[in-house]
Amino acid sequence: MKYGIVYAYWSKDWEGEYIKTIERAANCGFDVLEIFTPLLLTLPQKKLEEVKAAAEERKIELSFLIGLGKDHDISSEDDGVRRAGVEYLKQILEKVHFLGGKNFSGINYCAWADFSEYERKAEKTKSSIKSLKELGKVAEEYGISYNLEITNRFENFLLNTSAEAVDLVKEVNSPNVNILLDTFHMNIEEASMYDAIIGAGEKLGHFHAGENNRVVPYGGGMMAWDQVAKGLKEIGYQKTITLEPLVRTGGTVSRDSNIWRDMTNQADDKRMDEMAKEGLAYIKGLMES
Repeated sequence: MKYGIVYAYWSKDWEGEYIKTIERAANCGFDVLEIFTPLLLTLPQKKLEEVKAAAEERKIELSFLIGLGKDHDISSEDDGVRRAGVEYLKQILEKVHFLGGKNFSGINYCAWADFSEYERKAEKTKSSIKSLKELGKVAEEYGISYNLEITNRFENFLLNTSAEAVDLVKEVNSPNVNILLDTFHMNIEEASMYDAIIGAGEKLGHFHAGENNRVVPYGGGMMAWDQVAKGLKEIGYQKTITLEPLVRTGGTVSRDSNIWRDMTNQADDKRMDEMAKEGLAYIKGLMES
């Protein structure tokens, strides 16, 4: 089992000082740092090489996250938009592969927070499946797990539950197109976190952990951690659990994720690191007991 944390825990913006954050994640005891991907297409090759070298030096695996915009919506019925999205994602996957990434996750199957065509869910699902069949082949070539993050109804309408995701990945029929379940989203949409995890089974490619209000996991909130741990253990999950606390205001992360108040109790850098370590210890304790 590997344990990770998202870059955005320490940053107000999705992108920025990757190398410093690699150091920070390593110092806090994590195996994996998850970063937002769009900047990868604009970084000079030399910078990409520096990021790769820093991760290798600190033995930090990089994983990657995205939320597609309308211009790259691979569920679009407009074939021009759909093709643009597929080609964009192929470029992203190439960069992920260069950086040694094994996980590419997020709302990578439709446009993030675009509800303009909700009444055409069935048609858009077909378009998404068509795109994912093609992208699955690229993911297979690179040895990347292309994980569809199942999010709540306020972030997309295509996939809100584990059961919906299982049906879709069966249609895609690629060993590398898998499911990402996230406790924050499951807490809104699933009647049972245990059942959602069991339902995903071997197609669970990645997992995000956080409390019901997106703070660092600590076990004192409303989250059904007993269900989570029981389900993951029963399916023999041994991949990566990534902490995804989104807790800071004043940047693109809070704007896009609707974080309107400070969730850290005004923590300084030292306390932010301490909370990350405490969250890691809590999740490890659940899974390794």
